[in-house]
Amino acid sequence: VRTFLFIRREDFALFNENGYIPTLSDENLELIAKYPQHYSIKTFDIEGVKLDIFNSYRAFLNQSKETKFDNNSFIETIKPFIVFYKQLPEYSKQTKRLSAAAIKIRQAIATSKDPEETFFESFPNALGISLNTLQQDKNKLQSYTTSLQNAVRELRTSYDGLVKRFEEFICDEFVGKSVDFDDYKEHLQQRYSKLKKHLLLANQKTFVQRIDSALDDKKAWLNSIAQAVVGKTQENFTDEDEI
Repeated sequence: VRTFLFIRREDFALFNENGYIPTLSDENLELIAKYPQHYSIKTFDIEGVKLDIFNSYRAFLNQSKETKFDNNSFIETIKPFIVFYKQLPEYSKQTKRLSAAAIKIRQAIATSKDPEETFFESFPNALGISLNTLQQDKNKLQSYTTSLQNAVRELRTSYDGLVKRFEEFICDEFVGKSVDFDDYKEHLQQRYSKLKKHLLLANQKTFVQRIDSALDDKKAWLNSIAQAVVGKTQENFTDEDEI
């Protein structure tokens, strides 16, 4: 059985209680032999509109079109979504300042255990469309793919949006107009230049030291200010921290 499973490993998906197992290793084969009740095998039934949908994901990821489906195709296509989610700042993983579709796509990626279910149920459901609808009207596939691209883009740029709002707040509240990083940094440095720093409390001193920092990287400088004020970097902000 172990030899058969290894030889035919590209023709099925292997699962245990934790979900999909993308790579069949010697350790997996040993565990399957010892505890077969903990594992299940699922074959691929991908044709018609499902294959069209799958290839739309591959086009989105700049991957080649497939005419048949196997385990390698699954891994190659689901992996970029998982990697994308894992590389998001913590802020982007929890903020609610997103469209309902982007939040649902984020949840679908974060909880993905079965790639087939993710691709053909969770993603379409998150974008308010069913597999049946796509089967009946393939013209809606393009708009579906566009909606997925928009949701992913929204997640990818959500942290940049936070940084931009922080900049706008500084410009509006302290400078009085929209200016570049070097200008609002200098404005804040001048604002506090006459303080008797030896009289400051520890947290106040840290704040002024961060403002006076020679950092010329905008995100790094803003992060240092945020950490002095809230106690954490912007990457780890919650929506309440921003307020």
